[in-house]
Amino acid sequence: MPKQTVKKKPVATKKPTTKPKAKTTAKPKPKTTTKPRAKTTAKPRAKTKPAPKPVVVVDIEVEFPYDEFPWKLIYKDRTEKRTCYFQCEEHRKKHITRYKLAKKDILFIGYKFDE
Repeated sequence: MPKQTVKKKPVATKKPTTKPKAKTTAKPKPKTTTKPRAKTTAKPRAKTKPAPKPVVVVDIEVEFPYDEFPWKLIYKDRTEKRTCYFQCEEHRKKHITRYKLAKKDILFIGYKFDE
């Protein structure tokens, strides 16, 4: 008997399973002619001067309540506003250096007899 050759069936390779995309018929949009918009440039604004602060006339007795302390220092200490009075300018300078006060923190330095 002659030998019969058995043919093997080809092994099917797995294809990635992807869903077929649904074909939609998109209607072409009608062409409309639009004018390109003009670029708007910001107009420079005129600089206005801030309104001047009103001049307040303060009584010296209210501003300097102590006769013996003619020097005054007002400064901002964190969130608190401190007012200090001194007998002489050296004491005021000593206070500023001791507490390392910056110029931005000092609000007022005054002498009672300055005009």
